Amino acid sequence: MSVFKYRASDRNTEGHEETGRVVAQDKAEAERKLKLQGLKPVSLKKLQGFEAFFARFTAEIR
Repeated sequence: MSVFKYRASDRNTEGHEETGRVVAQDKAEAERKLKLQGLKPVSLKKLQGFEAFFARFTAEIR
């Protein structure tokens, strides 16, 4: 599993953006998980190395 850092807009609140991390197999799955949470991805970046390893334990969306 990979960890992606995201910035997304809330579909229900105009002008509101959130950031966080999501655990997913690939970028497409990460986008699907965000959409299920009512979020529209603005940016999505795969984390690597130590940053990815530690982010797995604290990711907001699994």
